[in-house]
Amino acid sequence: MDQEREQTDFAESVASAAGEEKTENLSPANDAAQAAAGQDSAGAEKQAEQPGEQQAAQPEGEGGAENLPEKADGAEGRAPEMQEAQPPKKKHRWIWNIVLIAVIALGIYSLFGISGEITEGDGYTFADAIASISGAGVAMLVAVVCGVMIVDCLKFCVVNKAVIGSVRPVVAIKTSFLGKFYDGITPFSTGGQPMQIYYMTTKGVSGAESSAIVLIRYFGSIFGFTFIGAVYMILGVVFGVLDGVSGSTLLMVAGWIGLTVNLIVPVFLAFFVFFPRFARALTQCFINAGAKLHIVKNKERAMAKALKTVDDFISSFKIIIKKPLLLVLFIACCLAENFLTFSVPYFAMEALSCNVDGMFFTVMALNVFTTFGVSFIPTPGNSGVVEGMGVLAFSVAAGAALAWCVLIWRFAVYYVYILIGMIITICDLIIKNVKNRKQVKNE
Repeated sequence: MDQEREQTDFAESVASAAGEEKTENLSPANDAAQAAAGQDSAGAEKQAEQPGEQQAAQPEGEGGAENLPEKADGAEGRAPEMQEAQPPKKKHRWIWNIVLIAVIALGIYSLFGISGEITEGDGYTFADAIASISGAGVAMLVAVVCGVMIVDCLKFCVVNKAVIGSVRPVVAIKTSFLGKFYDGITPFSTGGQPMQIYYMTTKGVSGAESSAIVLIRYFGSIFGFTFIGAVYMILGVVFGVLDGVSGSTLLMVAGWIGLTVNLIVPVFLAFFVFFPRFARALTQCFINAGAKLHIVKNKERAMAKALKTVDDFISSFKIIIKKPLLLVLFIACCLAENFLTFSVPYFAMEALSCNVDGMFFTVMALNVFTTFGVSFIPTPGNSGVVEGMGVLAFSVAAGAALAWCVLIWRFAVYYVYILIGMIITICDLIIKNVKNRKQVKNE
């Protein structure tokens, strides 16, 4: 009887130890008992690599529930994909605050420093800029900027309708502005998409659906950006819009390099969508090459993850392709958004009563060359360089008000999104804190 009890206790202790991360330290005798409990070394490694999945799969038995961390309210029953997205680490937020301040300071310093040299100190003061303001021009500028924001939010609504079958305007609007905000404060605009996915998962949208929405929106935006850019750059060369522009060679070379770099993304993504089999084969070749070069450590795991990403990407775009009306509306929004964005400098000049009659195409083409010429600059929002390039490009149209035109242009297409994004973030934090306090009081 004592022997049977000892065996039972031994088996229970081994089964309890099997759910912990230190399974590799078990003795051969324990390994045999572990196999009887339905565990193996491969499974243990997988659990070590994916702690979230390990905790979800661990049974709440004797010794298991004690090791599980406490779940936050509402976490129980949440889909696995919703747990994948994690918020930015709070301890690093102060770094981004410093980066943001530095970016704004660099942009303003570059703007006034370079513009002062180009205009040779013509003495166009702030009072002169205020006196030259045109009410009609300001109204058109505000209308264009608001149009850009509305169209971008409409894009999210259209994609939401295509992917999840419903539209949540408030979530779509916040997602749009948060994406612009985090794009603006991260190098190469890499922070917007992850934050958008995370934010939507916090609002009840699954991780898979959030990823599909963001991927479709990103593809549409880069398509509209490169299409409008290619058309205006080609026409700009044909009609000689760079003639007489300071640094025209620099603008020309940088613009075409930027267009080439940006064309790679939509072409590559379209290739994956329309040639899925070849895309999977190409992905396998890359993984195999990486394994041979010892870049990829776990070939099987990397292969499975890469192929799943490709399949998810293809499935995302098939969703909206199968809905022609939504697809047409989505493409129209992407083209309209970029067209309006590229036209902002012209309306900034109109707002300051610059003599730009008949120069809409010229100013817009110059903006296209400028935007693409700095698109591969790694600074957040291309700050510092874009202001200098803008001064070079718009010197032929803005006249004495050049510095102020560039300042208004940058505020309308960049800094306004930083301010709105900061306001949304602060308001969400305040609302969250208030809800948490009420919940604590009720408990």
